[in-house]
Amino acid sequence: MFRTGAAAYALLILIPSPPAVADDGLDKPFTSSFARLEHAPCTSLFHRNGRIGCGTEDTSLQVGKLKYFDGSLPDIKSPYVAVMDEEMLTVDSINTLLSARGGYLQGILVLNSTSEEDGGQNNQYYSPDSLYPRGYGTPSANLNYGTNAYAWNPKGQGLFDIDMHGIPMAYVIDSDVSKSLRKEAQSVSDAPGDNIVAEFNYYMGPDKMTSAKCLAWKDVATNQWNPKCLPIGGTSVWATPGSPPSYGDADNDSNANIRPVVVLAAGMDSTSMFHDISPGANTAASNILTVLMAARLIGKYVNDSTLDSLPNRIVFALFEAEQYGFVGSRSFLREVAYPGFECKSTLVRAVSRLGEKSDLACINPVRPSMKFTGLGQIKGMLSVDQLGYLLGDGVLYVHADNNNDTYGTFLANIIKNSGTNSFSVASATVNNNNNAYPYPPTPLTSLLHLSEGAVGGAVLTGYDYAFTNKVPYHSHRDSADYFSVNLKSIAAAATIAARSILAAAYDNGSYDYATSANYAKNLIGELSYDDKDLVALSNCLLHNGQCELIQKYSSVDASNERIRFGRYMGSPNPMPKAANFYAGVYHRYYGQPVVSVGDQLYGAYNGNDYGNKDSDAVHILPEALESAIHGLFNDYLGRGSSSNGKFTSCKTVSDCGNVDYCSAEGDRATCTGGGVCVCERASYHVALDEALLPAENKPAGFFVVNENDEGISAMYTEPNWSNDVGVRVYRDAGWLPGFLSLAAGLAVGSASIFAAFVLRIGLKKEKLY
Repeated sequence: MFRTGAAAYALLILIPSPPAVADDGLDKPFTSSFARLEHAPCTSLFHRNGRIGCGTEDTSLQVGKLKYFDGSLPDIKSPYVAVMDEEMLTVDSINTLLSARGGYLQGILVLNSTSEEDGGQNNQYYSPDSLYPRGYGTPSANLNYGTNAYAWNPKGQGLFDIDMHGIPMAYVIDSDVSKSLRKEAQSVSDAPGDNIVAEFNYYMGPDKMTSAKCLAWKDVATNQWNPKCLPIGGTSVWATPGSPPSYGDADNDSNANIRPVVVLAAGMDSTSMFHDISPGANTAASNILTVLMAARLIGKYVNDSTLDSLPNRIVFALFEAEQYGFVGSRSFLREVAYPGFECKSTLVRAVSRLGEKSDLACINPVRPSMKFTGLGQIKGMLSVDQLGYLLGDGVLYVHADNNNDTYGTFLANIIKNSGTNSFSVASATVNNNNNAYPYPPTPLTSLLHLSEGAVGGAVLTGYDYAFTNKVPYHSHRDSADYFSVNLKSIAAAATIAARSILAAAYDNGSYDYATSANYAKNLIGELSYDDKDLVALSNCLLHNGQCELIQKYSSVDASNERIRFGRYMGSPNPMPKAANFYAGVYHRYYGQPVVSVGDQLYGAYNGNDYGNKDSDAVHILPEALESAIHGLFNDYLGRGSSSNGKFTSCKTVSDCGNVDYCSAEGDRATCTGGGVCVCERASYHVALDEALLPAENKPAGFFVVNENDEGISAMYTEPNWSNDVGVRVYRDAGWLPGFLSLAAGLAVGSASIFAAFVLRIGLKKEKLY
């Protein structure tokens, strides 16, 4: 299994006993269907220095009777599975249970607390992430700038970083089933007999495993390289309005089109203790909505000629795998500027048969387009974070104007001067912490760390000095099913972000924030919270990941890639219907670019045969969300070249060959889910931990540790899953029914043998045998 939640490989199976039971008993939720029950597992992850997460001790099943856990160890002297309500999922509870790890505890089932009498509304829920997200005590601790020990997450329990090897755990999603399991677990006794038991089959690799060991794994019998895990990663998406940057020249710095860059960025992924349910309404969806709507405002109000005349170029970026060591932002920023990308091969055309009509690409390591090398010096960054739930009405917060970062102070002042009629922006009241000013963990953290503080920026948030207590951070309860996401705040944040990044692009180096903010405010109108695009996209990201809008933009974008490359690489992996923002693994089916040489596909190619066949090409297959975002960026930003506002209709890129309004050097037209030809403005970028490289001349899925590894990245990987992992819950009637069945079988068998013997004698007497 390559990506959690991608298939029904992990099923909680309930086998009820044939006799009927009381209406509120275990069998009631399954009167119409007895076969399968959804659950979400707590899985293991490996990192640079060890492992975290859950799993069985080995390939043996772990079985125990259900026993309700209320905070104290159950008084039971036989193997059991602890059943707890989700509000009990705290570090104290886990430590209490793990203290009995060597005893009778076989696993943990966490129940959906909406099955309680009050719907769980009066419960206090906690965040499974650290007090210091991606900071002190986590595998990402070395990637911070300033202090890494500021408690941004006051409800953080640090469960993400506990190694629970030997103890499997799963979340029971269905509330009716949770109610039944709760009742059964509360009534079970320690006496033998009729009990409900849970059986876990969740082996996630041996103890003391690390990412490097797992990626280098060789089979004992054959000594063949057979990795047992894949890196956490995927595909980031970035876009730039205005004429595209030039790249590929011998001396890019001499090109007048190379301008400094100001970046509007956010993370696009989330996580939880149970990766299959990482709805990320506040931590991912609100970020994506804000950045996309800001891009839409820039595309609507500012044409390409105006953008091309500004001193600085705007870049929009949504980075993947940010929650696992800032993977997306560090990959992008390192390759753009810190220190810059090094291609080990000669640059090639991404599609051999198209020659110079296709992008320049690198085949070792594989990069489908080298457009990012045309971006100039990074001047600063505006990050946005968690704007769906606010601390107070009508107030957003900006972080960075209390430290010594000159550009951050300038940008923060712009942001505070870019408010809307209903929303203002206040300075965050974060303590200075002995001059080690804490920054929220966002893509700006990567820029500050990589530039060693030489290049800064600001963060626009919905929280002040700490994450909101209303919604548990990085929890399965960060969902629009539990809390109403504030589209008014997202619309205001998008307006403020669009104005602020335009104002930053307008600045000529004088840092006159008042003049710059006024310029942008006069150009860009306010986005309404009931804007049809915002409402439609929010429905997709918050409620229905398989909505028509995502499917339309993703399918058109995938068709464009198929036509250009002349080869079918598969369909984008769809979002689950219940939107899930867990980053998942880095593989050719989930965004790892590959190069086809002859009849072979490679994760990286070191050789001289590329280009000998017309079919040789560099491919990428992003997931549906990333390809839809790619298409939306193109649609929102690619209309500024048309002087009359008229656009050619299209179904695929094949319909855009005669478009004349994408005429700038290096420009080309593409088709989007909006049904019109626009100028291409969006690009993909790999999100892979900087310590890892795809192995040369091997298929996708083989990785080596970079010989220049600095030893600071988290290097998260996820183990490959067996097809038969899962959990069963069933009624165990004890030894007596089995003994009686065996005895009855023996009796019937003996009687049958005796009857056959008697019949044979009789037949012989009658001379019939």
